[in-house]
Formats: sequence, C-alpha cells, structure tokens
Amino acid sequence: MAIEVRRASADEIRELRLSVLRPSAPREPSAYDRDPATVHIGAFEDTRAIGCATVFPEAYDGEPNAWRLRGMAVEASYRGKGVGRLVLEAATAVPQEAGAPLMWANGRTTALAFYERLGWTSVGEEFTYGPADLPHYVIIRRL
Repeated sequence: MAIEVRRASADEIRELRLSVLRPSAPREPSAYDRDPATVHIGAFEDTRAIGCATVFPEAYDGEPNAWRLRGMAVEASYRGKGVGRLVLEAATAVPQEAGAPLMWANGRTTALAFYERLGWTSVGEEFTYGPADLPHYVIIRRL
C-alpha cells in the first residue's frame, strides 16, 4: 500500500470528509473551505483520497494563536492501518511550523483513544455536537 500524504485542495478531500463524517449533508464547501488560512491534508492511494484533515487558526480558551483541527476522516477500509496517524501528524506539523502553542478540536468520543495515543488530551465533559448530535469531547494538544 503506497500512500502519499500531502497538502490538498478542499475539492480533493470534500467527498471523503462528507461521506465519512456527514453522509447525508449536501456536497458543498464548508465555511472553513473558503478561508485562505485553512490548510487541508489528504492521504491518497494513487489519486483517491483515503484520509483527510483540515487545520486553521482559531483561538481557544484565551489562547489567540491556537489552531483548530476539523474534518478528520479515514475511509473505513483503511482504518487501523496507520493512515489516520499519518494524516494527523501532517496536520499537526502545520500549526507547529506557524509557531502555534496548541491545537484543539471537537473529537468524537468514539475516536478519543486514537487521539490520546497521539498526544491529545480531553478537556471537560462529554457533549453532543453536529447535525447527528454525536457525543464529543474538546481535545487539545500542546505543541
């Protein structure tokens, strides 16, 4: 399995992100897709997107220079094979290079163990979020 992880366009990863995270959502750009500060990361096998994440500057809990992770997704048949780790490492490098002190996200409770293995910490209580009202935690990673 030869996988290329690289910066990607929103168009290259949108279908994967939506099919994994919001299968019934309209296939249109999100607000953060249009922000020029946004960086998309994709994992590709040949030309097919199999993993993705998006990062952009967004303050967190009094830290104005924080970056937010959104849209982290891996195609079901590639989960457990290291694709998510590769995507998250590449996504984390972007705010590190920008000198950000931390990243944050609303992480699905079902993915909490994955994030914790990669140095993330949950903060606060579980809450429901998104159109599907799924359980999440705020998660942070100090950089």
